Amino acid sequence: MTNIELLEYYLSHLAIERNLSSATIQSYQEDLRHFIAWLDQKDTALKDLELSDLDVFLNSLSAERDYSPTSIARHFSSLKGFLRYMQQESYYPHSTESILAVPKIASYLPDYLSVEEVDSVFEEIQSHSKSPIRDTALLELLYSAGLRISEALQLRLEDLDLDNEWITPIGKGNKQRLVPLGSKAKATLKVWIQEERPLLQPKHNTVILNRRGQKLSRMGAWKILKSFTQHLTKNVSPHTFRHSFATHCIEAGMDLRVLQELLGHADIATTQIYTHIDREFIREAHRLHHPRERGI
Repeated sequence: MTNIELLEYYLSHLAIERNLSSATIQSYQEDLRHFIAWLDQKDTALKDLELSDLDVFLNSLSAERDYSPTSIARHFSSLKGFLRYMQQESYYPHSTESILAVPKIASYLPDYLSVEEVDSVFEEIQSHSKSPIRDTALLELLYSAGLRISEALQLRLEDLDLDNEWITPIGKGNKQRLVPLGSKAKATLKVWIQEERPLLQPKHNTVILNRRGQKLSRMGAWKILKSFTQHLTKNVSPHTFRHSFATHCIEAGMDLRVLQELLGHADIATTQIYTHIDREFIREAHRLHHPRERGI
């Protein structure tokens, strides 16, 4: 059977033999379809999958999609049940005993950049971009406003209030929120919208456009950011800049509830992952500055 046929086989098992609700089955299907698509993209049959490949898949979810660590853990749980059943039915040759433990959520946190590294990306754009104002505006939305890449690319002109320095992105669940716009981001967006964007003869009302005046695609944004982060040693994705925004806000002392509102998290538990990063920052600062740690 093909990978997708194996998934359908498993979902039928959940419905008929385990009598799970349609909502639960849909949740499994939503999680596992990403896994099946990933296998197909790699042109890999399930029987040829190595257990070590699961880390690659979960890390790709964290880097390429805007999933919280708790969502990554949920994907892992769905995968665990799927592979266990496939092994029982002799469609998967490897024992799943070694993957029964839930992974540490922090293991799949995307890298975040230092302030200096973020500044270096802005400098790369100014030095090498063919559309530096547009690309800077995109990066400002991701880092200065902390938007998800989907929110930044879907942001419409009417969602911007440059005079009052607010933007109202539409996030997950079609929920709208207010996010303040910093002075540098405002200045860049003003130049882009009033001077350079009209030259493209816009065919779409989204703020960020490609060179043909169309809405910039997620893949297009990915390529833009990749081209200006090649000098960094970290694996950088669009979500890295949102993650960096949140980390730097926590390091500067922002209240967790305020950060939750800015990020558009429905659950404060999702925002609390950044307190782990904050503790690491505090530990490193102690090592760097305390006399006994410095060997003075």
